[in-house]
Amino acid sequence: MAVLAIAVVVNQFRTAHLEREHSIQMQTEHYVKAVEAHVTYSIQSVDLSLIGFANAIKVMPAKQSRSPETMTELLSSRESSFNSDYWITFIDPKGNAVAASIGNSVIGASYADRDYFKVHVNNDAHGKLFIGAPSIGRVSKKRLFFLSRRVENAKGEFMGVVAAPLNVDRYVRVFENSRLDSDVSIALIHAGGKVIARVPNFEKAFARDMRATPLFDNVSKAPSGSFKSVSVIDNLSRIFSYRVINGLPLIVVVGNNDAETTRLLQQNYLVGGAGLAMLLLLMLGAGHFFLRTYRRQEEREHRYRALYSASHDMERQLRANEESMKQASLLFQNSGEGMMVTDAQGLILTVNPAFSMLSGYAEKELIGRHAQTLASSRNDQEFFDRLVEGVNETGHWKGEIWHRNKDEEELLVAMVINTVYDEQGKPFRYVALMSDITQKKASEEIIWRQANFDTLTGLPNRRMFHEHLRKEMKKTDRSQLPMALVFVDLDYFKEINDTLGHDKGDLLLKEVATRLLSCVRSTDTVARLGGDEFTVIIGELRNPGDVMRTAQEILQQMSRPFQLGDNIAHISGSIGITLYPEDGADAETLIKNADQAMYTAKQQGRNRFNYFAPFMQESTHARINLVNDLRQAVSHNQLRLMYQPIIDLTSGAIVKAEALVRWQHPLRGLLSPADFITVAESSGMMIGIGDWVFQQAARQARQWQAIASPAFQICVNKSASQFRDDSSNYQQWLDFLHELQLKPKSIVVEVTDKLLLDVANSNIGLGHEHMQICLDDFGTGCALTFLKRFRVDYIKINPADGLLICEAMIAMAHKLNIKVIAEGIETPQQLSALTASGCDFGQGYLLSKPILAEELQEKLQKQVEPVNK
Repeated sequence: MAVLAIAVVVNQFRTAHLEREHSIQMQTEHYVKAVEAHVTYSIQSVDLSLIGFANAIKVMPAKQSRSPETMTELLSSRESSFNSDYWITFIDPKGNAVAASIGNSVIGASYADRDYFKVHVNNDAHGKLFIGAPSIGRVSKKRLFFLSRRVENAKGEFMGVVAAPLNVDRYVRVFENSRLDSDVSIALIHAGGKVIARVPNFEKAFARDMRATPLFDNVSKAPSGSFKSVSVIDNLSRIFSYRVINGLPLIVVVGNNDAETTRLLQQNYLVGGAGLAMLLLLMLGAGHFFLRTYRRQEEREHRYRALYSASHDMERQLRANEESMKQASLLFQNSGEGMMVTDAQGLILTVNPAFSMLSGYAEKELIGRHAQTLASSRNDQEFFDRLVEGVNETGHWKGEIWHRNKDEEELLVAMVINTVYDEQGKPFRYVALMSDITQKKASEEIIWRQANFDTLTGLPNRRMFHEHLRKEMKKTDRSQLPMALVFVDLDYFKEINDTLGHDKGDLLLKEVATRLLSCVRSTDTVARLGGDEFTVIIGELRNPGDVMRTAQEILQQMSRPFQLGDNIAHISGSIGITLYPEDGADAETLIKNADQAMYTAKQQGRNRFNYFAPFMQESTHARINLVNDLRQAVSHNQLRLMYQPIIDLTSGAIVKAEALVRWQHPLRGLLSPADFITVAESSGMMIGIGDWVFQQAARQARQWQAIASPAFQICVNKSASQFRDDSSNYQQWLDFLHELQLKPKSIVVEVTDKLLLDVANSNIGLGHEHMQICLDDFGTGCALTFLKRFRVDYIKINPADGLLICEAMIAMAHKLNIKVIAEGIETPQQLSALTASGCDFGQGYLLSKPILAEELQEKLQKQVEPVNK
């Protein structure tokens, strides 16, 4: 009976022990929920501050966001509600602290090696909150753990990290005050395994790795639960309850020591074995103790419940957040900017009233439509491809887009698109904000044009000219290709204004602007500085000769008559040229140089261009001297004519000759045309030289026709300047031939196809007067359309261009009744091939180099001797 009684008592004690363990487990589970609620609320409070600061930095102008003073002012202006238990630090993209809400103590410290910084550099956190493992503060030396968020600008570019170091001591104080008994342990552990805060034994437990403990074994199986284990911190056996905080890398653990329960169980076993005599006494004592313990347990559970009820205060805070959402809804409905929300496929879910006013559609008319259908056809597919690419890569897009409203009107709107992501980081919603900027843009365009363009000519004005000049100088610095600045001043413009009136002067300036634009490339800049002063910026010069050709083209265009209503005006231009960077390192110096060069051109007689270039000074002086010497060449009989025979390839007889001018300079010796023709053209002396060559060639033709044949011809070259100059009098040439009793066909005028293009509208009527035309360098330009228009008699080809090409040209010319002269024949193979192809005439060093008139006359006499005999 005693044994049975003891067994009953022991069984009761064991049952009580199990019930007590279950009660303790229930208590720890309630306890851990209360602690979880507190930790969650504190983390959310800090995260709201981080989000607010990150958004404030995001919308800052770029200049302010890079200013440490501005960032410090921003952070310090929003006092933390955490009573100095955390602060806000802004870390730049290199990992250096540049501003903080607690002063300058951490500014300059490097956090580039910390996990809460590195995770945001490559956006591994996908824009979400990151909670780092506990560590000792680099500057404060406090026990901390860090909350951080990535900061981006409006373009989605990485600007840095905003971090909140949380003082772990705060949690230690809260946990300590929450303990209902000394045998209760409370811990906050990072998901990475390290202890953030624990009571008791905080000093020993901080940052200790718990991954090899039963806690993480249970966490791997379920996010919440209870287990019994011996603590590795203080070696006490406890019943632990844990919870992994939803969405955060944090684990809350509460343990209750069951040592008293074990001790009581062992004591009861000993009492039961002492005998039946003491059974009643032990039962009474144990019952009394059990009741007392049970009351204590009830009291403790009551306190647990009171603590758990405190978590409802936090729920009220969440309801306050819901109120904020309602306010956001009011903002959406009453915003002055149009707002549109679409799903991930771009289908419209909702719009606000401002968007309805902008588009003309009611909300119900838009829901379910694709947002792109509201865009105007002005936006091509390439535009939408760029927009989608930008949104996919950065999560947002900002720009201007043409919108079509319900009335089919097109509006230019400024639009910002932002992406809302789901928990898996995938696009969930797209939010678009837009405002009508059509009128604003039009007004800005008018104001901008008035400020930057000349109202009369439409060319860039002085202000825009300076801006373009600086840009071209920067391009030159990058590409290392020189740039030219050309100043153009109109000659005799004042006389036009005085005689024909300012209205006609304005018409003249407009036409000048049009002609200047036709002389330059599309990448060059033509501007009007005011009055009759114009500038041309020629950038990235790969060939310095392009500047001279452009200047010559401008001179030609300015020399052409201007039709001003019923009046015709004749002007010219004086041009100054300077080069960058050779002539100067700044815009002011270049402008001064070009202006001086232009006035030098005016002083030298107008209708010309002049360089200002240090490296060209010597050649400029030499050219001036050459011009002065050339003026005396004709009067001092220094010009010479040489003749290169032209052979009839069928008979082998010399039937023509090309007259080639040379200059017998008194100091420099015999000069070829390449040494002085350009100077002669730019100085205006080509007309006189051309007339002298023509007269000498005509006299020689009469002499050789008497020796060789009445059909003998001499070819003379004419330059472009002779056709452009109004003073050229072709009737005088014909009169001179008549005086010599020569037929006009005795002289063949050689011109290039490019010259024909240049003077297509000029008075070139030689063919009509039976003075024959030979088209030199045929095929290098666009001469095909001019063969018949100008009644071309001969074309010149060169075997160096390819014998097959020459063969085709010969066949084409013969179809058009045009004869062919092959020049530059240097090998027997070329001669043979050309003869076989039916070429009419040939000249070249294989046949004869240019020779003096006396030598050619001897050849002609020998050629006719067999005939005479």
